[in-house]
Amino acid sequence: MRNKLFNFVVVVATFVIFLSFFLFTKGLKALIAELETLHLAWILAAAALVLLFWFFEMLVLYTIARKLHAIKNLLAKAVKFEMIGLFFGAVSPFSAGSNPAQLYAMTENGIPAGIAGSILMIKFILHQSINIAILVAAVLFRFGYFNARVDYFPYLCLLGLAIHVLIMAFAILFAINGKLTKRLLTSILHALHRVRLVKNTDAALGKIEIELAHFHENASFITKHVKMCAYASLFTLLQYAAFFSIPYCIYRSFGYHAADLWTLMCAQIFLVNFMAIIPLPGAAGGAEGGFYLIYGMFFDAGTIITAIFVWRVLTYYATIAAGSIFTLILPNARKHH
Repeated sequence: MRNKLFNFVVVVATFVIFLSFFLFTKGLKALIAELETLHLAWILAAAALVLLFWFFEMLVLYTIARKLHAIKNLLAKAVKFEMIGLFFGAVSPFSAGSNPAQLYAMTENGIPAGIAGSILMIKFILHQSINIAILVAAVLFRFGYFNARVDYFPYLCLLGLAIHVLIMAFAILFAINGKLTKRLLTSILHALHRVRLVKNTDAALGKIEIELAHFHENASFITKHVKMCAYASLFTLLQYAAFFSIPYCIYRSFGYHAADLWTLMCAQIFLVNFMAIIPLPGAAGGAEGGFYLIYGMFFDAGTIITAIFVWRVLTYYATIAAGSIFTLILPNARKHH
């Protein structure tokens, strides 16, 4: 959370490169002219789906947090936690900054670190489970369609799935194996001590051991509260459904209607999983290239660049813009509970 200036520079630089690409490729006048021809109702529908994506993401966090450690004004604070997580996920490689940022925000608002970690771990495991299930469903029903039209599709698909499965396996191992978790965190603390970021490692380890006891106790929460997990999983499914439907609305805004909703949703499912292998904030470059590769079969050569612009603004830069508002006011939030 102390690297806000760096994150701001990363976002600005990424956006400048992003905008420059479209201006040099399409030209400002041509881009504006094409944007003006889009059907506004479909663009508004796409924007509404972005809001639903944020809303259901927040509901997942709220549903779990309410069971583990309810605090005053939890619903409003859950909005803030989630938008901060989305912002730092957008500006960090592999979205790695999301959970640490949310953990910090939650502890600043009176949720103990061990419980906050448990909330985020449960949420992460549910997200990964639903994501893998959705990807498997897309492979079962639309693999042949895209394999015949997209180069190297099987390799990209398997690589994306393998990464998600490995992340999921590591998350579960981290949650259930107390000794492994302690060894990992101890190694991190010693590394921080060597670079003089942590002074008293023994005191820090003592605090961590207490929080880890709570963490692993709460990690089993997922098997004890099936109903709560079912609700959180449903909200996660709705969240992904909203996000994966955005390209369809963009597609219809150009006046196209030949492709069906499910096919375009599957295209987005595959694209998001391909993006998981790009080690840059927001999968910069890979996201745009992947969209061009997959959606090029649905858009004309003259409209695909504008479609990428609209999609990226709605699904990535809008998240950064909204999330930055909550991030900037974070220092004003103290432990009121």
